[in-house]
Amino acid sequence: MSRTSSDELALLAAFPAWRDLARTEIAEDGSSSMLIQVDAPVEANVEHGLVVDTSRDEVTVAFDAHHEHFNEHVGDGERFGVEAAIEFIKSVISERVVVLSMWRGELWCGSATVEAVSDLVAPEWFGPGTHDRVRAQSWKGSFNLDAPRVSR
Repeated sequence: MSRTSSDELALLAAFPAWRDLARTEIAEDGSSSMLIQVDAPVEANVEHGLVVDTSRDEVTVAFDAHHEHFNEHVGDGERFGVEAAIEFIKSVISERVVVLSMWRGELWCGSATVEAVSDLVAPEWFGPGTHDRVRAQSWKGSFNLDAPRVSR
């Protein structure tokens, strides 16, 4: 990697084992960013593992059918930017949160992260008629499910 930002240094310090997975991406405007792709354990059975991208002056973290953006104004209420992104990544790989994605047949309708509990339901902001099934995916597959929409 060439130029390394403070966000990139913080991410590599938090997850040193991922240093060899990090690569530099060069955008059309010549700016550089870091991209890290981490394969999830096989038992997770996800579309894609963890992807961390530092382009566009933010940190984007994606897992399966969901992604979140973190910058100096976006975080979890206590931490913002890269600090919030690091905490989010830790929550995903420790299975404290799972990705819920809502589907109508094979059409993706939206996604969210929720606390990992045994009774997973779609967020209230996904009203009736928006989807017909809910899929939950967790890092190690411990909370995975693919089920018809659960009525409230």
